[in-house]
Amino acid sequence: MNFKQMEAFYWLCQLHSYRRVAERLSLTQPAVSARINALEEDLNVQLIERDTQHFRLTEHGQQVAEYAEMFANLHEAMTSRLDERRQRHLAVGMVSMVTTSWGSLMRDMVAEMAPNVLLDIHSGSNRDLRRLLRAGVLDLAFLTDEADLSRVPNSFTVQYEVGWVGPPDLLRDLEQPLSTKTLRQLPIILYPPSSPIMQSLSKMLHENRARPNARHVGNSLATICEMMRRGYGISAVSLSQVEDEIADGKLVLIETTEPIAPLNICCVHLNRARKAQVQKIYEIAERAAREWCEAHPRFLTFMSGTPS
Repeated sequence: MNFKQMEAFYWLCQLHSYRRVAERLSLTQPAVSARINALEEDLNVQLIERDTQHFRLTEHGQQVAEYAEMFANLHEAMTSRLDERRQRHLAVGMVSMVTTSWGSLMRDMVAEMAPNVLLDIHSGSNRDLRRLLRAGVLDLAFLTDEADLSRVPNSFTVQYEVGWVGPPDLLRDLEQPLSTKTLRQLPIILYPPSSPIMQSLSKMLHENRARPNARHVGNSLATICEMMRRGYGISAVSLSQVEDEIADGKLVLIETTEPIAPLNICCVHLNRARKAQVQKIYEIAERAAREWCEAHPRFLTFMSGTPS
């Protein structure tokens, strides 16, 4: 097994066409087929269903596809490190709560304090960022504790208060605080299963039972907040994301009898191969997080080092 075989298989998984892969890699179609066949022989498994009209991976093929993506990401990361023209770039992974809060301040401060560095921001869920970490793509990463990764020693933490919020029209005739039973009667906007909030919400709302009202799903925090603004239903969100709407009365903070635990975000990765440069950016990130929390203290708490 070699990289060229994995590269051909990766692009076949992406493009679903031998012809398009051949064009992408400047090869002939027989050459692409030969690489795929050689990979199957080396692994002693069939990767592609050949008795169907459309492209389809076997169960083994689906497993190998994940590793092929890691190979491709590792190759890109390695070539980026070795290319002097790209040494200025530094990849930072952050969950969306960071991207839409102190992440923007961090970006601006890096531009001012380290003008020789260009930040490449990768925003996603814990699961998305874990995959990039495994592939060696990221230089720094800020995830929630639910990612189940060891935090960088003495990492700062930003605690995000989580609560129920909804449009005023849905809540006008309800007496607060609301019980979990009452919440279940309302239309609710839920998260994808990969979200750190979704597991706790499912247990709280007993979503395995019959659902008495609509259950919508938003694929990101920004989408969920916009769906609330447009009256789709209520949701449990990081309250700092909707602080202005709550202050303006466009959304209502719901008092409940059962609180939701806050989300803690910390640094879980620093690229040791670029230690000096990465450490400087981490220190700027810590300063940005502290200043942002001081300016937005209602729903955010900054904690230095490892919280007790």
